[in-house]
Amino acid sequence: MTLDDQTSRPLYRQVADELRGQIHRHELTPGVQLPTEARLMDEYGVSRNTIRLALGLLRSEGLVITGQGRGSFVADMPAGAVQRGPNPAHHVVDRHSIDRQIIEFAEPGDADRVDVMVTTRMAPPVIADALRLPGGARVLERRRLLFRDGRPSQTADSYVPEELAAEGDIRRSTPLSEGIAPSLERAGRPIAGHVDEITVRMPSPIEAQELQIATGVPVVTLLRTAYDSTDVPVCATIVLLPGDRHLLRYSVLIDRGAETAES
Repeated sequence: MTLDDQTSRPLYRQVADELRGQIHRHELTPGVQLPTEARLMDEYGVSRNTIRLALGLLRSEGLVITGQGRGSFVADMPAGAVQRGPNPAHHVVDRHSIDRQIIEFAEPGDADRVDVMVTTRMAPPVIADALRLPGGARVLERRRLLFRDGRPSQTADSYVPEELAAEGDIRRSTPLSEGIAPSLERAGRPIAGHVDEITVRMPSPIEAQELQIATGVPVVTLLRTAYDSTDVPVCATIVLLPGDRHLLRYSVLIDRGAETAES
C-alpha cells in the first residue's frame, strides 16, 4: 500500500489508520499476529521507527498487545463479546424511552445540545453481530453527539435494520422527543427490553478528537441491544462515555416476596 506523503497527517498515523481499519473490519481478528516490522516496512514503504510509532499508537488504544520477542498481536475481545447466541431481553423498560434513556444516561436532562446525523449504510461488523444480520445487510444509522455544559459529553449511535426504518420520524436529522421506539412499534416490532454490554478502552484518534478528550483518558463503551417481545433484536446503540466526565450508577431491586416464597 502506498501512503500519502502530500498530506500533513504523519506517516505513522496513516499506517495506524490502515491497521486499525483491518481490525475493525475483522480482517485481523483477536489473537492473530500482525506482520513483522520488516514486512510492514516493506508493505508501506516506511522506516522501522514509523512502524514502531504506529504500533505504539494502536497499543495505547488497546487494539494491539506486544510480547517481548514474540511480536505484536490483535488484542482479545472481552469475554462474551465475540460469540452471541439468542439473548433474551432481561431488562424490561418503557418501550417509548430508548432515545431518552441514552440522552439521560448520565443525569436526567443533562444534554443541552444534541447534534444528529442520519444515514443508511452497510452494518458494521459489531452491529451486524448484535442485530443478527447477514453480511452486507444495510441499516439506518442515527449518530448523535451530546453536549453538556458547552462541551461534548458522549456519542450515541443507534442502528435499526433498514426494513424497519422505511418511513417516519426515525429518518429525521433532529432529536426525537419520543425516541426510536414509536417508529418500531408502527413497524409491528415494539421494544420489550434491552441488554447492555459495557467495556472500557482507549479511544481512537477520531473519537478523542470528537469528544475533545485529553491524552490518556479512556472511554466507557456501552452496547445496548433492544429486543422485541419474541427476543429478536430490533435496535443496537453504541454509547461512548469519556472516563473523566461520567459516573455509572446501577440500582438493583430484590423481590423480597419472591425470596421468602422460595426459602
